[in-house]
Amino acid sequence: MSNRTDYLSISEFAELSGIKRKTLIYYDQIDLLKPRKVSDKGYRYYHYQQLYAVNMIIFFKDIGMSLEAIKEYSQLKSADQIIELIQNQKEKIRQKQLYYNRMEQMIDLQIQSLKETENFNDTSISLVEYDEVALFFSETIYHGVHSRVSVSLSELYQQCIAAGYEFPYPSGMAMYMADDWNPEASAAQYYVKVPDSSSVRPKGRYLECYVQGHAEYKTGYEKLINYAQKHKLSIMNTLYIDFIQNELVAQNFDDFIMKMMIQIEEKK
Repeated sequence: MSNRTDYLSISEFAELSGIKRKTLIYYDQIDLLKPRKVSDKGYRYYHYQQLYAVNMIIFFKDIGMSLEAIKEYSQLKSADQIIELIQNQKEKIRQKQLYYNRMEQMIDLQIQSLKETENFNDTSISLVEYDEVALFFSETIYHGVHSRVSVSLSELYQQCIAAGYEFPYPSGMAMYMADDWNPEASAAQYYVKVPDSSSVRPKGRYLECYVQGHAEYKTGYEKLINYAQKHKLSIMNTLYIDFIQNELVAQNFDDFIMKMMIQIEEKK
C-alpha cells in the first residue's frame, strides 16, 4: 500500500510535471491521464509514479503525435507495437522535413529573384555568364503576344502543383522568336524556376537588360538585338524573360520588372 505522502494534489502535480492544471483536467476527461485517487469532495490526487506517464505524453506530443495516438500507445503492451507506432511517426516527420525543405528552396529562389531588382537599370545592357537553371514549363505554348499573363500564370501554378511543385516559385516566359524577330510571329511558353527539373535554361553567356512593364518588353528585345548586331554577336532564337519583381510585389503586369536574356551562340 502506497504511503499517502506518495500522492500530490493536482496543483502540486501540475507544478512538478510542467503541465497546466486545466490540461491535466482535460487529460482526465478524455481518459488519457487519470488521477490515481479522487477524494469524496472531488479533489484529484496523482501518484509520483505517474510522472513517467507525463514524460511519455510530453515526448510523443513533441514528435507530433495526436492525443488520440498517445492514448492508443498507453494501451499497448508489446514492444513491437510501440516500435511500429513510433516508426510511423518518424516517417511523418521525415515527410514534413521534405515539405519544409522544398518550401525553404522556394523562399530562397524568391529572395534571389526579388533582390535582382537592385540591379534594375533600363538603359544598360550586360554580357553575363550564367550557370544552368532548372525550369518547369507550362503545357501551353501561346502564339503571338496576346495571352493574359494573370490567367497564364494561374494555369501554370496549377500545373506546377500537379507536377509536385506545390509552391509559388519565381516565374518567367520564354519567347521562341522567328528568324526576323517579329514578336507577332513568336511563340511564348511560361515557366517557373524550380530546385530541379529535366528542363533547363542552358549554361552560357547571355546578353541581358532590364525593363519595367508589359509595353516595354519590345523595346528591351530590340535593344538586345541591336547590341548583338553592333558587336557582331551571334545569338540564339529563344528570349528568356524572368519576372524578378513579380506578383508578390506588383499590383499588375505593368508593374513587373523583367530581366530579358538571350544566349550568345558560341563559335565551335
